[in-house]
Amino acid sequence: MKTKLIPFADEYIPEAGKLLAQRHARNRASLPLLPARFEDPTVSTRAVQAVWEKKFKTGYAALRGDKLVAYQIGSFYNQPWGRCGYVYMPGYALAKDENPEVIQDLYAMLGDDWVSRGIFSHGMYISGADTDVIEAMFNVGFGRERVDALLDLRTLEIPKTEAPAGVTIRRAGPGDNAHLGSLSDVIFRALDKAPYWHPTRNGTNCTRAGPNWPMTRSG
Repeated sequence: MKTKLIPFADEYIPEAGKLLAQRHARNRASLPLLPARFEDPTVSTRAVQAVWEKKFKTGYAALRGDKLVAYQIGSFYNQPWGRCGYVYMPGYALAKDENPEVIQDLYAMLGDDWVSRGIFSHGMYISGADTDVIEAMFNVGFGRERVDALLDLRTLEIPKTEAPAGVTIRRAGPGDNAHLGSLSDVIFRALDKAPYWHPTRNGTNCTRAGPNWPMTRSG
């Protein structure tokens, strides 16, 4: 049966919540530190509703017959470095055994909406357990910008190490404002250089934009 791609609507929230709960249960099979509560369709439905109720959002659904088999919802913002669109963790799900190319098709429509609004920086948060979705998005040009991890602090043993020679580590306090402020643009300045060329607004000025802007996408 042919898959139909249509704009996401309020009526699909309950089914999307079920898909998200099922996805989360599969994710927890390999990442057990993930919170169990999102396996509850009631909780996951609220998560889908939260992303759908954002002021600036757009989304698409994939239907086979009357059955929802995938969805993707994204939000967009004006960031200091430009207009950006993001798909957060509750913003996507794919039914079990569905071809991950469906997520590619949904992104093609979502991304086209963003680009038509002048939003050229696109990001997607994907569970590390969804390796097929990660590969699918890499195949349409996404790259890895960062990886978040979970750690069970109840079993963590922190080794004792000697302080680096000539370095004193202490709690920040009065009088440290200038020192901390001097570090505020270190990352922005580093990203301004090759090979990233990432423009970032700094006060009333903006660092230069290089040849990879505005079409660089990160996910």
